[in-house]
This record gives sequence, structure tokens and C-alpha cells, in this order.
Amino acid sequence: MTDSKNYKINLIETDVFVIGGGFAGCFAAVKAAEAGAKVTMAVKGRTGRSGLTPWANSWFVYDEYHGKITRDDYLKQFKLSGEYLNNLDFSNLLMDEARDRFEEVREWGTTTALDHPEEGRPYYYQHGTVSRSIEYCAAGDPMRRKCLSVGVEMIERVMIVELIKEDDKVIGGMGFHMETGEPYAILAKATILCSGPSSLKPVGMGYPCSSTTADGDAMAIRVGAQISGKEFNDAHPSRPFSYLDESGLQRASGDATSKKTVLGLGGGPPSQDGPMNPAELNGGQMGLRIDTAIGINIGGQPMDPKYLKGPGGTDHVTSGSGTADMMKMGYSTTGMGNHKGEGVFPQDINGRSNIEGLWAAGDAMCSMQNGAGYAGFGSSSSGSAVQGARSGWAAADYVKDQPAPSIDAAKLEEIKDRMLFPMNNEQGFNPNWVTRIMQGIMYPYYVMYTKEQDRLEIALKQIKYLQKKFSNNLKVDNPHELRNAHECRNMLLNAEMKLIAGMERKESRGTHYREDYPYRDDSKYLAWVKLTLNEDGDVQPELHPIPEKWHPEPSLSYREKYAFVYPGEDEAREKAGITD
Repeated sequence: MTDSKNYKINLIETDVFVIGGGFAGCFAAVKAAEAGAKVTMAVKGRTGRSGLTPWANSWFVYDEYHGKITRDDYLKQFKLSGEYLNNLDFSNLLMDEARDRFEEVREWGTTTALDHPEEGRPYYYQHGTVSRSIEYCAAGDPMRRKCLSVGVEMIERVMIVELIKEDDKVIGGMGFHMETGEPYAILAKATILCSGPSSLKPVGMGYPCSSTTADGDAMAIRVGAQISGKEFNDAHPSRPFSYLDESGLQRASGDATSKKTVLGLGGGPPSQDGPMNPAELNGGQMGLRIDTAIGINIGGQPMDPKYLKGPGGTDHVTSGSGTADMMKMGYSTTGMGNHKGEGVFPQDINGRSNIEGLWAAGDAMCSMQNGAGYAGFGSSSSGSAVQGARSGWAAADYVKDQPAPSIDAAKLEEIKDRMLFPMNNEQGFNPNWVTRIMQGIMYPYYVMYTKEQDRLEIALKQIKYLQKKFSNNLKVDNPHELRNAHECRNMLLNAEMKLIAGMERKESRGTHYREDYPYRDDSKYLAWVKLTLNEDGDVQPELHPIPEKWHPEPSLSYREKYAFVYPGEDEAREKAGITD
């Protein structure tokens, strides 16, 4: 047992506190610092190689000159792939600013196909789309160097566990160093969550998202922030190898193995010679959907093969990386929502939350840039950069007339004791074991991807039991295991959020599929599901209607709006009276 009194709090005071060191975090920190703010960044891993950032290899750009595709054509693609749940303010923002952010990260030293066209694709079309992306690699270290060059203070290998809230305002956060256990309290006039997406730690399933364990979403909802997008699922397929194994690294992308080749790393997503005719855009042939998420698993095909078409209508064995491999797994990111489609619910275009002093960006914010699906490869890293920059500017402007935060030392000690409790606990449960039990409840495709009310309710009862019995009674012996304890608590809360949101949306849309409601219901669910905690600490849902100006055109038939057909959809919607 460790006595928390032996740990002295390292107190840091700053203007802007950035949590996370990926694309969103780096751009937020750089832009806030360039605007004159004192910036401190806490990163769970290494800045620039945090979360999913090292594995990205495409940058979405809007460039009307290349291909002569109009903004309206792009927006049509966003709406069809996102099934009309896009926040088009963020979709337009991506088109307006993604190219500028690309030129900046290129200037900082990132290797791109524009500079090495012989090794990658300077402008390529993903099958079934009109959008363009540029391949790149090795953005991480240049971003880290840029942060240091503008004076950003970095605290690496530190996991932030709790946001500090005083007088209904977030004034920073507290965490610990994952090797030494030293506590860090960062007091800030503004805090930006750039903590990435929310997986359930699918170690060994081929996709490197196991460090992204809903830390930001859990911290935010605990201080009263609204969270959204939890009913949707990321659907990236992958091979069931360990990305730490040499054979796996040979297939990796981004920063993983090489700073020279782009195209040669992983092959990238499928490409085509020219853009789709905008008039032929078809929502059934775009993005990543549950077809690849639940149909491709080792040992069987739960769905009829006709539902297993990948992006662009390609056969399922060649979707994603373009390599025929029946060992591909379609749910390698279990727990994650769509890129740019889960996290803190924004109150404005700059990522401001409903709690004063707190902003979010990237995969920690539910911008709904891509709606209920995924608009096209490269829209995630570019979207993170765009949103991170925006939040950095906004936070830097906000702190100009804000007083330095203060808090009673005794309250900091309370937060510290709460954070270190699993190391002080005389007896308790191993967080790794609790995590495996949680995964056993949530991982089956018939809970996460093919949903039904009774199964969701049964899973929720089990998750609530785990929270009540184990969440506050974990026992660890060292700071590394302390990380696992807090990740376990965060994932249990994320599991509850996903189940509650999945039950609230009684329809199917994008990567959310309900067997008992296998159809879109525009009369009720052209809305986002927002989540908060009630007085008892339970997750409660609320529907937030999207603006009517973003509704689909009334003249469109059902199938013109929704070309992708769910199993049993037409029969069920006929019974429900949902017709053209």
C-alpha cells in the first residue's frame, strides 16, 4: 500500500491547459501560444505520437481547382454518407480551413506526397466519392518541435484524471506521472480537451487505439459537460495482429516505421482515377459502415454477404486497405464512435462546451462533421487540426480578461487522495480483470453493432453492477497499474453512455443499427443524442433536434436519401408506416 501523503503535488499555473498531444492538441497549443497565451500541454504518451495520430496517412482537402468539384458536390457527399446528421457548420469549416492547416504541418516538416509524388498520391479519390486527399507521413515529430519552438510547456507521460471545477467553472485538471506517480495540478484560465476517441481497449485486434479509453469524455461528463454521438461505432477493419509485432509494423501507416515512403507503408484506402460524377453519388457506397464492422469476423459471417460491401461498393475482402485478406476483423476499434462524431457537445464553431472554461477539439468533440458515417479518408486528421486551431484561438482570446484561478489547497489534496486511492486501498479488485469482464459484456457484435432493446438492457444492468461493485474498489501496486485503474473506470462510464445512447435512438442510421428498428425515422430522429449525469450519477439522454435547414429535401424519396439497406429494413418500415 502506498501512502498518498508521501506524494507532493507539482502545481503549475498557466493560461491555457491542453489535454492531449495529437493533431488537435498540437494545433490548439501552437495557435494559443502564437496568440500570446502561456500554454501547458499534458500528454498521456509522447507529443505528436499520441493516440491515433501516428497511424494517420491521409489529409482531406477541398480544392475546387483539382477535379473541378464544387462545394455543393462536397456537401452532398457529406450529407449522404452522414445520413443528414452532419453539423454542416463543421463540414464547411473543414472545407474552408483544412488546406491551410495542411500547408502549416507541411511547413513544419511533415513528409507529404506533394513533395514526394513518386512515393505517394498527391491527390487521390476514394472509391465512391468526389473528395480529394493527400497522403503524408511522419507528422508527429515536426508538430512536437513546433510546439516547443513557440514556448509550449510539455508534461509527457502524465495521465490527467480529473478536471478541477470551482464556482461552476473548469480551472484546470489533475493527473499523475505514469512511472513515478507524481501528482500534477495544472491551474488554468481555459482548458481544452484534445484527448482523442473512446475505445474499450481492444488490445491485439490490429488497430492501435488501446490508449484512447474515454478519458476526456469521462472527465467532462463528470463536471457537467454534455456528451454526444455515443450510439455510433467506428468501423475501421484490421487484421488481428499486434501492432507491436514486426509483421504488423510492416503493414502499418503514418509514423510507424518509415519517414520516407507514404504509399508503400500500408497502401492507403482504395483510389480511383477520377472523381465520381456528383449526380451518381450514392450513400450506400461511401464511408465505413457496420457492414465491415460486424460482417468480417474470424469464425463466421453473421450477416448476409450482400450487406458486406465496403467503401465504394468494393467486395469486403478488398475494402479498407485494398488487400484481399479473409482474416480481416471488422470491429477492431471496439468502443470508438465515428471520427469527429463523439465527445463533448459543442456550443459554437470553436468547440466551447456548456461548462465555462472548457473547450474540446478533434475526436474529443462531437462536432458531427461527418454525421452518422464517415465522409472520406483523411477527414479525421485534417478535422482535428482545423478544430484544434480554432479552439486554441478561442481559448487564447478568452483568457485575456480572465483572472488567475485559485483553489483551496485542501481541495487539491482531496482530489489527489481520490486519484491515488487505488494505490492506497488495502484490498480491492484488479482493474485488468474488471476490464476483461466489461469487454466480455460489450464486445459481442450483437451488443455493440447489432443492437436490440432487451440485449442492451441486459448489458446495461451488468455494466451498472460493475460500476457499483468495482469502480471505486480497485487495488493496484504502482503508478503504471494506477493508469489501468482510471482507464477501467472511464471505460465503464463510456460503456454506460454507449448503451444509453443506443437505446435512446430507436431507429437505424449510419453506423448505428437496431434489429428491432432497422429503418431511418426522420419524424423523430433527425436529432443528436446528448448525454449528461443526473443527481444519482446515472447517464441520462436528451434529443437535440438538428436545424431544419439541414433536413433532407422533402422531394427526395426514402431510397434517394438512404441507399444503404439494413437487414430487414423495407419490411419493418412498411409495418411502421414509413414510406416514400
